[in-house]
Amino acid sequence: MTAAVLLSETGHLEDMHRSEQWTAYAGLSPVPRQSGAMVGRCRISKIGNARLRRATYMSAVTVSRLSNPLGAYYRRLVDQGKPKKVALIALARKLLRICFAVLKTAQPFDVAYKRPLKAA
Repeated sequence: MTAAVLLSETGHLEDMHRSEQWTAYAGLSPVPRQSGAMVGRCRISKIGNARLRRATYMSAVTVSRLSNPLGAYYRRLVDQGKPKKVALIALARKLLRICFAVLKTAQPFDVAYKRPLKAA
């Protein structure tokens, strides 16, 4: 179901070249709350596509219960003291970025993949 929503809602986004653009389109990008010396908690923007945001959030809820690297990522965030909803939003954002990479590179998802380090 999530794949169908993802493909239908992002089918016209071929001109987006970065995963950050997808997360902003979905409304999952963080927005700082600050004014002068006051610094508040960050929130998600919610300015994007609500159907895409809902689908990725519900997928994150499901993935957080599994015993795989993404579920471990969620549990690691919760163990570090992050609120559960914040950890779920981070996981939803991570899932959307993974989907972007899979669609852009036309390569299947590889759990063992490690991004090469940039040369300094």
